[in-house]
Amino acid sequence: MPIINSTNTDLLKEFYDKDIFQIPELRATTQDIRPLKIGIVNLMPNKKETEIHLMKALSNTPLQIELDLIRTKSRKSKYTDMEYLTKNYKTLDEIKNNKYDGLIITGAPVEHLEFEEIDYWDELKELFEFARTNVYSSLFICWASQAALYYYYGVQKRNLGSKLSGVFEYELAEDSKLTRGLDDNFFYPQSRNTENEEAELRKVPDLKILARSDEAGVCISSSVDERFVFISGHGEYDTDTLYNEYIRDLNKGINPSIPRNYFKNDDPSNRILVRWKSSASLIFSNWINYFVYQQTPYQIEKIEQKVVAKFGGSSLSDSAQFAKTKDIILSDKNRTHIVVSAPGKRHDEDIKVTDLLESCYELKIKQLEIEKQRKKALGQVYERFKEISENLKLPSHIFSLISKTVEDIEDSIHRDFIISRGEYLNAQVLAAHLGYRFIDASELIFFDEAGLVDEAKTYLEIQKKLNKEEFVVIPGFYGKDFNGNIKTFERGGSDITGSIIARGMSADLYENWTDVDGVMTDDPRINENAVTISEMSYEQLLEMSRNGAKVYHPDAVNPVAIASIPLRICNTNKPSNLGTLIQKTKQNK
Repeated sequence: MPIINSTNTDLLKEFYDKDIFQIPELRATTQDIRPLKIGIVNLMPNKKETEIHLMKALSNTPLQIELDLIRTKSRKSKYTDMEYLTKNYKTLDEIKNNKYDGLIITGAPVEHLEFEEIDYWDELKELFEFARTNVYSSLFICWASQAALYYYYGVQKRNLGSKLSGVFEYELAEDSKLTRGLDDNFFYPQSRNTENEEAELRKVPDLKILARSDEAGVCISSSVDERFVFISGHGEYDTDTLYNEYIRDLNKGINPSIPRNYFKNDDPSNRILVRWKSSASLIFSNWINYFVYQQTPYQIEKIEQKVVAKFGGSSLSDSAQFAKTKDIILSDKNRTHIVVSAPGKRHDEDIKVTDLLESCYELKIKQLEIEKQRKKALGQVYERFKEISENLKLPSHIFSLISKTVEDIEDSIHRDFIISRGEYLNAQVLAAHLGYRFIDASELIFFDEAGLVDEAKTYLEIQKKLNKEEFVVIPGFYGKDFNGNIKTFERGGSDITGSIIARGMSADLYENWTDVDGVMTDDPRINENAVTISEMSYEQLLEMSRNGAKVYHPDAVNPVAIASIPLRICNTNKPSNLGTLIQKTKQNK
């Protein structure tokens, strides 16, 4: 039997009236199972009706569910009195520190407006950000799915010209646990004036289409990791909901079309053909079972984020810095995907490994007259990595790898290959130090004939190779060109690598660890009164770069900005400092 528990006493009585089973709190707390914490952000005008629809949809499970009803406070409801909302609903301010196993955001009758024109859009964006970090799996319904696809991926909605209303047949497009048990073809209700075009969704590497039709477009899609689910229709609708909408529009003089495939023979005087409820029930129960219950941690406060962390050359300049970096990585189990630069300077008079490798290349070109200098630079590279590995007491195969790589540098005349070996070796050393797996950037990042990142191929390979891999170290700065040769970004390109990896994985956060406290108001070496900027937008960061401040490479901002992934710049030597958080919009404190 389904188990629904809520602090909303009005709803508990309603449960009984609607045959939705609920249990007393005493019995709920004595069962040997943690209740699933589910939040429902109810954007529909008739909130009470929507509550019951969703309660029924969630009730086909033996699992214990605790519900929080959530509302936007920036818009007053015309159809539900404020006393009821204040008593039974929570606002974002009240739940912002909560963790939820699952979150449902409903549709809303605002399709005729652009997203930015909606009076609660800023609040909804905060809820979308909240879903990234405080929710294990989020389910977006109808208009909310379009809003979420626009916010997370920049997918625009398209006006259909006339309302799509009725019950439509869909075909399964890809295997997923969400649709497990469904027939190859199934029916689902739709009631909307806009859509997300299938071709546009297929352009997004992090999206997969689970169910679609030629007549009514995409019904179900999800992120690759399936933590975001987007459903264009209303499986939760009761038998007569589409009928009531049809009559309402008739009474308004809108002259609506008859809901298709809904009445027998498409005649409103005939009975309603109910043929979506079994499919809808299965989809909701699969979401609860496979995407929420079987995935979320028992201790809900430990809901994980996907964090890509990039460590710069100053963070990995010697064995002491490696030890600090290891402590930082292992202090948060969410830091599972690490991107690294080559070793930087250990002191002001020191030389960066990439500069040494650049010298190796330049001296090799000049050949005999400076052969001695070239061998000296190459020897310094070898000794640098050997010293780090000895101090870290790494296994013998690492020393063999260092020797082999130095030999490869000796034999090569390709600049990009030579100067990329600093990141390559540093990633190998850090992976051995952490016990993580090494994955070469040449397997993940690809350049086209014009020398630009081949985004389609790159993001596809990142998803294939990394989304099911945990605890890996990836060298920054380079990838593979269209001929299969190593190709580097500009100097400082490891930041770009990290940003691309974060976008490809749909990370919840991208951390960039360096030797400064974050973005400063001025150069602290010149102005002792310079302070760290705690929070800013992507556009503010890009504007600083355009105005000449050497803060952060614009090409390293764009991938995370496009995907709305927050970027935090942190100091490896002061890991407790919060650094600077860069995201889509500054959050109100």
